[in-house]
Amino acid sequence: MISLWVARIVTSWFTVILMTNVRSVAMADYDNSPTVGPARGSLVIHGGGTITNEVKERFVALAGGPNANFVVIPTALTDAEIDLDKIRLAFSKNFGVTHVTVLHTRDRVRANSRGFVEPLQHASGVWIDGGRQWRLTDAYLGTAVEREIKALLARGGVVGGGSAGATIQGSFLVRGSPVGNETMMAPGHETGFGLLTNSAIDQHVNTRGREGDLDPVISAHPELLGIGIDQSAAIVVRGDAFFVVGGQVAIHDGKDHDGASYYFLSSGETFNLKTRSVDLAKSQMASRYPLTLTVTSAKRSGSQGRTQTVGTGLLESRDGSKQPEHIIYECSVSLYSIGNNLYPARVDGPHLIRIATREVNSSQVREFPCKY
Repeated sequence: MISLWVARIVTSWFTVILMTNVRSVAMADYDNSPTVGPARGSLVIHGGGTITNEVKERFVALAGGPNANFVVIPTALTDAEIDLDKIRLAFSKNFGVTHVTVLHTRDRVRANSRGFVEPLQHASGVWIDGGRQWRLTDAYLGTAVEREIKALLARGGVVGGGSAGATIQGSFLVRGSPVGNETMMAPGHETGFGLLTNSAIDQHVNTRGREGDLDPVISAHPELLGIGIDQSAAIVVRGDAFFVVGGQVAIHDGKDHDGASYYFLSSGETFNLKTRSVDLAKSQMASRYPLTLTVTSAKRSGSQGRTQTVGTGLLESRDGSKQPEHIIYECSVSLYSIGNNLYPARVDGPHLIRIATREVNSSQVREFPCKY
């Protein structure tokens, strides 16, 4: 009887050690990626508020399309705000997808259970809702949920989230205090999921006057890159770069920028996370694309893998040498009008231009033809 009892203890002890080693390997495999962001997967980090069509379409496309498997994590919300069926139906409708599982618990034992995390193992897209980020760390930090999210990225999936769901993706958790949302550094709640390494991510920047709020964080932790995202704007991260979608993003790198502690990136700009610099200077962009197309309306359609956008816009020269022209355009790529998106352009013939942008499932800037 005693021998059986000892054997059970030894078996349990061995299982704990084995699971700990597996967890360590899984964490190391992700954290030791040769890139700053996910080497294979993508992050969609949203500033909160209304999620624009462009952000939704890019997120869904990166997950593999509307028929992919999606998981929504609403745990940053209060208990009173969480209705699993309503959240599932709303996400399915808003994002235009079919297969949605809502994953929520505040029990860390359950968050470590095989059955609970199984939907993550079959998903290619995870969206983390906003609320308070400390609720996410208390429930999931260091559990199987965090590990499976990282495993999803490692196999090429996408993780998105807005507000608290944006901040949790950084390595340093700002505004993590359970007793207030104004404290930038809260001992005991300063660690995020680290999906984007060496970063601190803030949100709702423009609507809540948070432009300089990351300054004390970067001063105390100069190894971090501070990223402050305007409400309704987003960044799409893959490998060593991200690009901005639908608004402005404040970069805090600990340097002086004409007397300011930060500078802004605009929609469409690309940031190199390894060199911590803008990939293409505005002067270089201007010389290559002397025109800009500001989209004021856009209607997208597609068939047989081809996308067309028709709408209205304002065609202007950067140097003011050409009279601004209101046009009706047709372009062979998805364009968006929220925030009156501005696209670099050049003449390609009579009533023809080429614009520089990205397809919804790609981070690569390419030229696409438009006629007007």
